[in-house]
Amino acid sequence: MSSSVLKYILINAKAPITISAQIIGQIKLLIMLGKLAPDDFLPTVTQLAEYLGVNHNTIAGVYNQLIESGYLAAKRGKGTFVADTEAVHKLLNHKLLYSLLSQASITASQLGLGPSEFAVAAYAEAVVLSQNQLHLPSLVFVEGPGPYVEIVYEAICSDIEVPLLLIHLEELKANQLRAMSELLAADLVVTTTQYLWEVTQIAAPEQEVIAVDVKPNLHLLTKISSLPRNARILLVSIEREDSLVMKRLLERAGISHVEFQALSLKELQQNRQLFEQVDGVCTSLAAEHRLRQYTSQSDKVMVFNLSVDQTSMSILKARISSLQLAKLLN
Repeated sequence: MSSSVLKYILINAKAPITISAQIIGQIKLLIMLGKLAPDDFLPTVTQLAEYLGVNHNTIAGVYNQLIESGYLAAKRGKGTFVADTEAVHKLLNHKLLYSLLSQASITASQLGLGPSEFAVAAYAEAVVLSQNQLHLPSLVFVEGPGPYVEIVYEAICSDIEVPLLLIHLEELKANQLRAMSELLAADLVVTTTQYLWEVTQIAAPEQEVIAVDVKPNLHLLTKISSLPRNARILLVSIEREDSLVMKRLLERAGISHVEFQALSLKELQQNRQLFEQVDGVCTSLAAEHRLRQYTSQSDKVMVFNLSVDQTSMSILKARISSLQLAKLLN
């Protein structure tokens, strides 16, 4: 493998970045593309230096930097090879980034920009973005126990497009140092209305805590609302406590004409005849697959999902914009 990768490494003395940076970037790219795999040997310092027509010390410095960064390793008498480290495995997850860069490079070429001009433009954009990051407020999202934490967290993240750190309420109640430090360092604390009071008591008095409202999604509410008065619905999750959360959220959403019975999945396994006695079963996503194994009446089964109230999201985004502006002016 050592000599076969030579053809993939090229340098441009007129490029706006150093020769060492060019070689380092290309070796990392070869690893990411799979042309260099863990334990594959690279050309010797002499081979690569002579092939590229550069000073031996330049190549030695490149290899040393990549070794220190965890991408390469060396064995005396055998040579330099790709390391099997966390750094290399992380690099393999960057394929999307390089795919985007490849598409951008093609577009730049179609617009008449050469590689050097594209590199300068990409660097300038990265600098601007990094400067903008300095003006982003620090946000944390605190949520209590339950199977829906990740769903709510991801829904908020996708809507606000600002970094949001997730902290579990149990960690704060246990006074864990890391969680408390992250909470107290935040410019804005976000939670759900269900846990607003508890989070406010833990946060610093001067900290702003804002709550978003979550509710069962519209499709589920419509389906349950169409059932006749006094219909019976089983609410099933892995733990009974999570089923009770489902019950509270459905009742808070205005569903009062049906009878809800909250059960754990284990309780339902022990009393399967309940399937025949109810008009529907609302299950958490985590319990759905196992629950469907107990019944042939799949039309009775509904999956419980949450959505974030858009009014409260609009308020949250307005506060984030205000904080960001304040940081920019300061």
